[in-house]
Amino acid sequence: MSQPQQQERQQLTPAEFHQRTLRNTAIATAVACPLLVLLPPRKLDFFTAGLCITTVFSTNYLVQDYTGRSITQHITGARPPVVVSSGAQTPADEAQTRVSDAVVRAERQEALLRVPAGGREVGVNVNEAAGVAEQVEASRQQAKWALERQREEQEALDEGKGFGDIIMDQVYEVWNWGKKRDDDDDEE
Repeated sequence: MSQPQQQERQQLTPAEFHQRTLRNTAIATAVACPLLVLLPPRKLDFFTAGLCITTVFSTNYLVQDYTGRSITQHITGARPPVVVSSGAQTPADEAQTRVSDAVVRAERQEALLRVPAGGREVGVNVNEAAGVAEQVEASRQQAKWALERQREEQEALDEGKGFGDIIMDQVYEVWNWGKKRDDDDDEE
């Protein structure tokens, strides 16, 4: 082993080393087990079932390691226990902050490019100002859409639906050209 690798290994606590080893093992089994199932002879026996079960468990471990929720919690919509963090934002909060920041930047640009009441230009091409105005409007619509989407998802979660149900409703809506499942029940 080289000197930096030895120093890195010495700096890891036993718990960190254990977590790292489990994660690396889960990654290896999540890749290797399906490959072993595909090798000849392809037959359904205890070995194949064991490889499939190992793949499921290792994938579940990886999902839980990365997201904090297992696959079954994702499917059923069960929420993990609330952990008070030290001010870290969730990905949804970060996305909302980015959208809000984009809207504020676009409004500032729009304010800088406005033509005064006298009708004279302030060194800005009118076509460029119109393009920026379109971008501002597009970012506003995107922010409104994101807020509406987040509100709908929160309502569905509050009603007890899981993410799987929300996704199925979205797929149904797209497949049926905008009809929601509730609209379909009224016609019959």
